[in-house]
Amino acid sequence: MKFSKDDTLCMKGIAILILFFHHNYLGPDRWLNSPISFYPFSQSQIMYIAKFLKICVGMFVFLTGYGMLASVKTKSLDDKAMRKYTVNRYLTMMMGFWLIFLLVHILSGIFTDRFTEVYGTGTYSVIYFLIDGIGLAKLFDTPTFCATWWYMSLATMLILLFPMFKKLLERYQGILLILTIFLPKAFNLPYADLWRWLFCYTLGMYMAEHDLLAKIKEKFTSFGMLKRCLIFGILTIGIPVIIMLRQSEGFGIKFLYLWEGIAPAYVIVYAYLFVVWIKPLAAVLHFLGKHSMNMFLTHTMFRAVYFHDFMYSFYSMWLDYIALIIVSVLVSVAIEIVKKLIRFQKITTFVKDRACQILKLT
Repeated sequence: MKFSKDDTLCMKGIAILILFFHHNYLGPDRWLNSPISFYPFSQSQIMYIAKFLKICVGMFVFLTGYGMLASVKTKSLDDKAMRKYTVNRYLTMMMGFWLIFLLVHILSGIFTDRFTEVYGTGTYSVIYFLIDGIGLAKLFDTPTFCATWWYMSLATMLILLFPMFKKLLERYQGILLILTIFLPKAFNLPYADLWRWLFCYTLGMYMAEHDLLAKIKEKFTSFGMLKRCLIFGILTIGIPVIIMLRQSEGFGIKFLYLWEGIAPAYVIVYAYLFVVWIKPLAAVLHFLGKHSMNMFLTHTMFRAVYFHDFMYSFYSMWLDYIALIIVSVLVSVAIEIVKKLIRFQKITTFVKDRACQILKLT
């Protein structure tokens, strides 16, 4: 038994659904004056849940750490091979981003003046455009065309720093996890993105190194039905407990580094035990997981920028949420069609091979 790539895609499917809810209902500034019904909940309850669902970031970070470590742990890679793996991983991510970046700018340039609205004019506008184009606008605190693209800065750092953290994990194991929780707090480091999710990242790597997700599921499936039902009940009750602890003004905020790792890992373990075995649901989540990057990179453009009024025009929390999912999926499917038409996979392979040749990694 192993935590497979299909399982990872299911988790990404869950994460993108969580992300959409988080973005849609984080506060009244999201839906402005639209008279939305939150039945059977209150507006404040939904905002409370949406704030917690920031853990979607942690889920993606955890899966990045887990997936990268799982990909290399059975291989004997020297430093050169590790650099090649890192470059290929980085370019795989960035090629997907660059295509969407260009498509968004082309369409926006045809129909709007958003380029100058965001980047301004003159030399600096070109510099801002290029920084945004390499996904580092958040890192350099420069304008970005789409607010959601802030994550590209974090994802870039996590990938490029992977070889270093792999070596640290091999040497220090669990001690590294403890350090990533307490050192940022001890040195009073700001809640910069890397520090905030570093424990989550190394936790994913640690669990991959020791194959803990598979071991947890293997142990769980060895139990009898009564014991499994009891564990299901306890872990289900644990979800609102986790929510309340993370959202608490005292314990939650003071130990945010800890909760940004524990809460996403908890949800992933829970889903791995109790969700992915439901075949029809797993198939839907797997599909969403395959499209999650496209959906993540594009949804804010029509949710918050161009089609805000339409996206919140159904006056129901559930209908608005479903509309965002459907539109995002349709856009992602269209992007995948474009990829096939331009033979995007061949282009990506060429770029990666050429980069490795230039860097003398072949």
